[in-house]
Amino acid sequence: MDFTIDKYHTSMKVSLGRPVKVNNFLTTLNITLIANRNLKKMEARAGEAIKTISTASSNKAVIDAYEKEMEVHLNSLRLTCD
Repeated sequence: MDFTIDKYHTSMKVSLGRPVKVNNFLTTLNITLIANRNLKKMEARAGEAIKTISTASSNKAVIDAYEKEMEVHLNSLRLTCD
C-alpha cells in the first residue's frame, strides 16, 4: 500500500509540476498533504525506477533488432546456397 501511495503522489508531481501545485490539488481532493522533502524523495525513487525500466526496454529492443537482422542475413545466405 505504501508504494502505491508513493507512486500516486509522485505521478501527481510529474503531471502537475511544482510541489505547491501538487499539495493544492491534494487539498482539493481532501487528501493529506505531503512535505516537499518527501515529494523530492519520491521523485528520486520514481526517476531511478523509470531509468531502470527504460534501460531494460532499450536493451531488449537492441537485442530484438540484432536477432531480426541476423535472421534476415541467414535467410539470404540460405537463398544463395540453394
